[in-house]
Amino acid sequence: MTPRSQIADPKDVRLLAMLVSAAALVHLWLAGHTLLSGDEAYYWLWSRRLQLSYFDHPGMMAWWMAAMTFGFGASEMAVRLPAVIASALVTLLIFDGARLAFQNSRAGLWAAFWLNATILFGAAGVLVTPDSPLLVFWSLALWSVIRLLMEGRVRWLYVLGLSLGLGFASKYTMVLIAPGIVLTFVLFPSGRRWWSSPHFYAAIVLALLCTSPVLVWNAAHDWVSIRKQLSHSFDVPVREPLKSMTTFLATQVGVMTPLVFVFLLWGMGWALWAGWRRDRPEWFLLGATSAPVLVFFIKHSLGGLVQPHWPGPAYLGAVMAATGAGAALSSSWARRAFLAAPLLGAVMIGGVYVQMGSAALPVPLKADAMSRLGGWTELAAAVQAERMARPNSFVFATKHELSGLLSYYLPDHPMVFLTGSSGIPRIPSYDAVDVAGLPGRDGLFVVRDGADALADIRPYFSRLSLLRQVERHWGGKVVDHYDIWLAEGYRPGSFGEK
Repeated sequence: MTPRSQIADPKDVRLLAMLVSAAALVHLWLAGHTLLSGDEAYYWLWSRRLQLSYFDHPGMMAWWMAAMTFGFGASEMAVRLPAVIASALVTLLIFDGARLAFQNSRAGLWAAFWLNATILFGAAGVLVTPDSPLLVFWSLALWSVIRLLMEGRVRWLYVLGLSLGLGFASKYTMVLIAPGIVLTFVLFPSGRRWWSSPHFYAAIVLALLCTSPVLVWNAAHDWVSIRKQLSHSFDVPVREPLKSMTTFLATQVGVMTPLVFVFLLWGMGWALWAGWRRDRPEWFLLGATSAPVLVFFIKHSLGGLVQPHWPGPAYLGAVMAATGAGAALSSSWARRAFLAAPLLGAVMIGGVYVQMGSAALPVPLKADAMSRLGGWTELAAAVQAERMARPNSFVFATKHELSGLLSYYLPDHPMVFLTGSSGIPRIPSYDAVDVAGLPGRDGLFVVRDGADALADIRPYFSRLSLLRQVERHWGGKVVDHYDIWLAEGYRPGSFGEK
């Protein structure tokens, strides 16, 4: 088969290099000049004790973070370096995927620019989550299928298997790309030809081998992580399902920015229609791996909370479709909207970056998602002062986010235990053996507005007394309050006796 590819325009390559470099510099600066969020600190805890997988997610994020902190120390920048690198890799893959699919390097450049002009992907270049490796391997899967369909070279089948397996070892969401790929392989001759090839099945074996750490860990833990994630996939009764869905869609308009979001929806539909009508499987693929994924999360929102970043992978194919097709728009108003979409997005993500780095914008606290990045060093300093006064005390909390943040920002990175469902202080995803030395010791209980939480721990300590209250600030405003309690004489023998 003759490849239908072209050499990228050198001018577009230079512009791409400028975009990737500028974005990486901004991301690195923000990564090193803002405090970690609770989730990021929690994932950092994982990287300190590597496992094949974890209760909440597979282990890829922890493995990447461990490599970065091993090489560059435990600074905020090092912890977040996987996100910075992942953002650059995704940008390059989306550029080349769109360039190949539309035989136009300018379409690839538009796709890269649009992606980085959204709040969702702009923030993903700074804040590290399991989505960081997920987006890389999702993009790699799309890129490899586009090359496979257009060039017919067996090597891309193995790249696809590798990306699917490693993607699943990053986050379970990776399974949602499979139906769109399979549908493309079923409907188009350039895909069907591989069903009879032994390489197709060898690639499946490769994918399964790459998922083996997750499967082995789950098999040893009664499939607890997979069962938890499956429970998220089925709707549960909610009081106002339509309100839940409306809220979800509103967040998507916000994080993808309004005009970009409209074009992405159009691009999903266009890719499915034009790909089928014009016998362009590489176009159809972009719609088949985006529209159904978004529909899945819309339906899921009727049954419960859907976090704004969960549908992020769906927009990777959509942005390639929207910019590839939109670059040829002939209507003057549509063309103006096409040009305005990423500019509006760039202004919005610029505002987010300013707020992230300075907290200078007059954003109400309830609407300011960046407020979760402030004040943790103040709280840690107060806890450390109490630790210095009581050297043999241990620290514990009720939430895994706070556990990670205190462990990270306390000077010696101590274990910060969690109150488990049985009342036993524990470490998230760690072994219970870590609590063996706690009986008889005093604890420092750190809790947000914690009067209600005291009843849960009172039976396990001889006395509780409030040491101090600490305000957490962001941009000069008080975000919330934390109490530090002295919990004297830990008594594990009393567990289960309430």
